Amino acid sequence: MRQFDHAGVPTATHAIGEQGIRFVAETLAALPPGGVPHRIEHIESVEDDVIALIGTSGIVASMQPTHCTHHVRGDGSDDWSRRLGPERAARAWLTADVRRSGAVLALGSDWPVAAFDPWEIMADAQGRRSVATPGSAPVRADQALSAAEALEGYTTHAHRAAGSDGGRLVPGAPADLVVVDRDPLTVSAEELLEARVLLTLVDGRPTGGH
Repeated sequence: MRQFDHAGVPTATHAIGEQGIRFVAETLAALPPGGVPHRIEHIESVEDDVIALIGTSGIVASMQPTHCTHHVRGDGSDDWSRRLGPERAARAWLTADVRRSGAVLALGSDWPVAAFDPWEIMADAQGRRSVATPGSAPVRADQALSAAEALEGYTTHAHRAAGSDGGRLVPGAPADLVVVDRDPLTVSAEELLEARVLLTLVDGRPTGGH
């Protein structure tokens, strides 16, 4: 890891369990500050002091809200929760705690092993439940992201995770953007599921609607 950092090569390390996440976070925290961004991928079950370390050390967190909302139940009756036990399962996908630690939080899907629809992922991040499934119960509702935090996970924070200052509508920013038929900051999570892209621009050039 030191060799990669010294050479200016960003890294992404897959870590899902508490010991693995701690090992990676402590390794990255020991690198000289101010280098290229290094990312921890998934961060499923994690302890509070490790979240704090991620936030204070400039480590990028990449998390998948639908891993939680599609595969974990709030009552702990799912296979994942039963295998981990109630104490560790309660530390599942703590997106709000990670974000509020000061960490960069990029959201994603883990495609191609999971569905990649960003609208569903942003909706579930806000609801902490499978919004597409009526009546589904939330999992750790206190870990819900705000609409702005969910959107940032796919825009400014995604860019920061790659060492870019993009994802913003400001003069001089990369003109890679989409125009959608509703405001993701004001609609309900259910309405967000129905969002449609009207226009896509790449480097300022239209590539067509979807």
